[in-house]
Amino acid sequence: MATPDFFPGAKSAPSTIGLPDVERLEADTAALRLVDHRRGGDACLDAARTLIGDGRLMLEASGAEYVQRRLHVALGDLYNLTGWVSFDVGLVGSARVHFAEALALAGWGRNNSLVANICYRLGRVCLHHESLDEALDYFELGLLAAAGPGDGIAAGILSVNSAWAHARRGDSAQALAGLNRGRGHFAAADHTDVPAWARFFTETDLSAVIGAVHTDLALTVNAHHTQDAVPPLTEAVDGYGDDWARSRAFSLILLSINHLIDRDLDHGVAVGFQALASAEQLASARVRDRIRPLGKHAEHHRRHAGARELAARIAAYAGTPLRQS
Repeated sequence: MATPDFFPGAKSAPSTIGLPDVERLEADTAALRLVDHRRGGDACLDAARTLIGDGRLMLEASGAEYVQRRLHVALGDLYNLTGWVSFDVGLVGSARVHFAEALALAGWGRNNSLVANICYRLGRVCLHHESLDEALDYFELGLLAAAGPGDGIAAGILSVNSAWAHARRGDSAQALAGLNRGRGHFAAADHTDVPAWARFFTETDLSAVIGAVHTDLALTVNAHHTQDAVPPLTEAVDGYGDDWARSRAFSLILLSINHLIDRDLDHGVAVGFQALASAEQLASARVRDRIRPLGKHAEHHRRHAGARELAARIAAYAGTPLRQS
């Protein structure tokens, strides 16, 4: 059973807080988010848990109303991040506990954009574990929260991820409609003042999700969707820098799968080894989960020496637990 990270009495609460204290918490959260993107959740989970304890102590302090509200949003985003890195490590029960706390804090802070983002992340947890109806429910709830003006980025995130869930269950009409809505929201959104929790959603990330949707449509509907998957995935791989190493690994995995579906075996295997090399540098159980299907696709081409080796190496990597205890 998942338990909260904060134990009252562990430290003394400050008597008062001001805006600089909240800004420090926001900056620390941003730094941990960068570590998560670059190295994987297990590289920052313990630090995030520690920071939650410090942040919760701040709730006991007095401060101006606008400071308190911003503190609740900042701490809600920290819980949101900690839920995400817990998910990345494979601690799904703990992730849901953190997301629930994040929703409560975001509600107190009256921040619909954060509520929408938490719903997106809960939906992604469900999508990863093939609970597609539940994923779609969370994405729909997130879209309701993002219905106000200025939430175009959030609406774009939720629309394209809803499309991904529809693609995974083979509903091409809904998937393509969701992609079109997401593109529209992204194009119309204000990109000058994006909250920290949504800044990952750039042209590069949009390309990655478009590629993921068409990959699943290639697997569930028609293999010809690889023609629509390969170009955006290639753009994503080229667009992600080192600060987005995990996202680039995911796109490499999908790109390799598409080439193998197309029986472009030499190219598919070469990209697959790139994906494996990237995955091996990341402290992420989710990467292990996502690369296993690539190993299965490689196994289908066992007459190809490179595919055989790729399948064997993926099996060895993915069979090693992220945490030994």
